[in-house]
Amino acid sequence: MQVKKEEKEFIEWIEKQIRYYKPILGLNLQRIKAEKDSGTEYLSIGVTYPYLDPTVSFSEKALKDFTGGKIPKDRILHELCHAITDPLYCKSVSRYVSKNEIEDERERLTDKLTVIIRNLL
Repeated sequence: MQVKKEEKEFIEWIEKQIRYYKPILGLNLQRIKAEKDSGTEYLSIGVTYPYLDPTVSFSEKALKDFTGGKIPKDRILHELCHAITDPLYCKSVSRYVSKNEIEDERERLTDKLTVIIRNLL
């Protein structure tokens, strides 16, 4: 299937934002890609915990907004933050989860936030 010029430009723009934010957020080990997905409402990230290869997905509406200059780059930052917070979310909604598992993810999230702040300072 041929990718439209606008889609290619949007994917390149998303990937540019990903490259910018990855070192700040401590996500350098993750291989994050972007793709259009008809099942996505606007923008989303598919985190496949515990794996490190999420995908930022976008809809036709997001593509139109990008073409119209209506998407700020911090929308991609929001999606990338899910790569940090979703491990705790995945554990918390699991049917069988122990207090220790939640504590481990809480500490992991806290440590990740520490790394982010250290990177900013």
